[in-house]
Amino acid sequence: MSIDMKAMLAKLKKAKQAQAQAGSSGKLPPTPTPTPLIAREPPTPTAPTLSPAMLRVKAMLAAKAQKESKRQTEAGHADGSLAGDEEIVASVQIVTEADVTASSAGATLGMHGEVITYNTEQAEFIALAEAGKSCVLIGAAGTGKTTCSKGGLSALIKSGRIPVMNSDGHKHLISGTPGVIIISYTRRAVNNIRKVQSEDLKGNCITGHKLLEYAPEYFDITDPETGGTKRTMRFIASRNSINPLHSTISAIVVEEASMLSKEFYEEILEALDHPVQWIFIGDIQQLPPVFGTAILGYKMLELPLVELTQVYRQALESPIIRLAHRVLSGKPIPLEEYPEWKEEDKLTIHPWKKKLSADHATLTLAAFFKSAITKKVYDPYEDMILIPYNKSCGTIEINNHIANFLAKQREATTYEIVAGFNKLYLSEGDKVLYDREDAEIIEIKPNPAYTGIHPQPASKTLDYWGHNPDIHKDIGKDSYDSGADVDFLLAQVASAEDRVTQSSHTIVVRLSDSGQEVSLSKAAELNAILLGYALTVHKAQGSEWRKVFFCLHQTHTTMLQRELLYTAITRAREELYIICEAESFTKGIINQKIKGNTLAEKAEFFKGKL
Repeated sequence: MSIDMKAMLAKLKKAKQAQAQAGSSGKLPPTPTPTPLIAREPPTPTAPTLSPAMLRVKAMLAAKAQKESKRQTEAGHADGSLAGDEEIVASVQIVTEADVTASSAGATLGMHGEVITYNTEQAEFIALAEAGKSCVLIGAAGTGKTTCSKGGLSALIKSGRIPVMNSDGHKHLISGTPGVIIISYTRRAVNNIRKVQSEDLKGNCITGHKLLEYAPEYFDITDPETGGTKRTMRFIASRNSINPLHSTISAIVVEEASMLSKEFYEEILEALDHPVQWIFIGDIQQLPPVFGTAILGYKMLELPLVELTQVYRQALESPIIRLAHRVLSGKPIPLEEYPEWKEEDKLTIHPWKKKLSADHATLTLAAFFKSAITKKVYDPYEDMILIPYNKSCGTIEINNHIANFLAKQREATTYEIVAGFNKLYLSEGDKVLYDREDAEIIEIKPNPAYTGIHPQPASKTLDYWGHNPDIHKDIGKDSYDSGADVDFLLAQVASAEDRVTQSSHTIVVRLSDSGQEVSLSKAAELNAILLGYALTVHKAQGSEWRKVFFCLHQTHTTMLQRELLYTAITRAREELYIICEAESFTKGIINQKIKGNTLAEKAEFFKGKL
């Protein structure tokens, strides 16, 4: 476990001075003045900065320091040498992690009844949350961020500050639960967050879009080309200043806050006609949002900030966490050091034997994964492949290769589906991503409402590029160069209304987490479906899988940065397999996207000012 030696020594010296001034009265040194409330902070009754449990922790630290000082004096170290202070630091570390038991509010019981203890930084956050103060919690992998946030929410609910929620007709919230909402940007992130929450909060974990009850709105617009009207659709928030969220929502926790844009945060503010406690939780070492500026940077500068810096010894037993922190250090890993990182069934860094073109690399990766499926070392339905890019040696082609291999393996019928100007190739049983959530295609059938050009017949020999060797007809990815597809494009333009609305087939998908079945027949809906065996690192944020394969190629060079590597590495829960060129991996470790060495400088980056 890492120890911030200077900070701990400074705290201990202050404690000693305070004890000397207090004499034999046994009084604790005065607690620091709390950070002033922000403008939107809910009014709260006067409360001590720290809970009684946290005061007991401070008392234990002071007593331990006093006892250690006396021991040093007796041992001839009364001069306060560094060696003696290091021993004090070690003992304080033990106190904060072992001596605080579940009998105090400085600790809690886990899901299985185990005692969870908190270090000084975690205790500081829990005290802020318990007091009803808006704040920010940040920390890298292995620093106990999840444990800390759970402890803070538990303390807040037990404090009596949180009312029982009235859902007020909200489609996704449940009346009678605590008035705490936990949001994240994607459904996949929410599903992971929900798994670690207490039962009374599981139903309060939703996406920000669900919180605002986004819903489709259909309206007519004038077609500038024809002068006629056509019907179109957009998603808008049902909760706003006219239809606000209920006042019993008194705290909103933003998980993966580095992914939430400032603009969307302002949409949530508009839907609140009352002040709430905000808790922003994130990891500034991960990738910033693709669109807009992250609200996290603003809040890091505005609100009380707690950074978890201590990496737990238990976490460091994982080679995945050790690798993540090696990447964060910016220190490259030489090629000859790769074998030293290997741990069977936990971590492998496999370098390319030679440089390959993007096409050859794609075929090599495809062959590797097909073999891994056959050997049962890669489960395409449970594990995940991460690649920086969609195109070239990217997720699109790798998805096609894996889906095609699996379809032929299970003797599934492949369908050509016309959706607007696009042609999709899918089979029942495919693993897909729909609306940012894992799903499975359980049925594909013709759409009777579709009147456009006919797709080619479904077949077990049709592949995922549109080629059917049985009829020697290739209408795959290069088909737009053929005369036949000129007719296809002209037919689609001629039936513009049909192109906008209906697809040639209806697809029924089953969402993996909820089991809900969703029927999709509109072109826009089908074009939003992605095969789900390989994802970009950006799409993977907020999620984790049992086993992750992270693939890098020289064509990904412009994307290779420390934050991307760190984000990909930390998506693996149990095992990580990296396929890379040593040169590319080194470049990724050295290059830093989120500039700055201090928290303030990094916060400015998230605000988009650097």
